[in-house]
This record gives sequence, C-alpha cells and structure tokens, in this order.
Amino acid sequence: MVKKNERLVALLKSRGITAYKLAEVLGYKDKSKTVVYQWVYGRGEPNARTMLKLMEILDVSALEILRVFGEVEK
Repeated sequence: MVKKNERLVALLKSRGITAYKLAEVLGYKDKSKTVVYQWVYGRGEPNARTMLKLMEILDVSALEILRVFGEVEK
C-alpha cells in the first residue's frame, strides 16, 4: 500500500487547491496531470524548478517545500 504524502495533502487543502488544479496551474496537460497525483501518493517528487514554482503558487518558503517532500524533517 502506498502512503500518501500527508504534508502535501494538508498544504493543498489549506490553500483550497486540488491536485488536479495544481497540475493545471503548473501547465501539465492531459496525461501529464497525473504527475501531481504521483507526488500526493509518494511515488515521486518535483524537480528543483518545479519546487520553485510551487513555492510561488502555494505561497510557502523553500524550507516548507523541502519539508513537504521529506528533505527536511523539522
């Protein structure tokens, strides 16, 4: 069973944005939109450039993005 990235789920919920909407805002098209769902289900993570976009879209710091994707524990 794949564990959800609870931090990402909570962040999206706090911003009132769905994974699907985030994919649209990031410019993913058609089948590529599933990439955000892969992050939600812990099957991958965004590259550095996309993390920078996420910081802007979700209005969070670099540290918070790193926490979301497990690079920093505290």
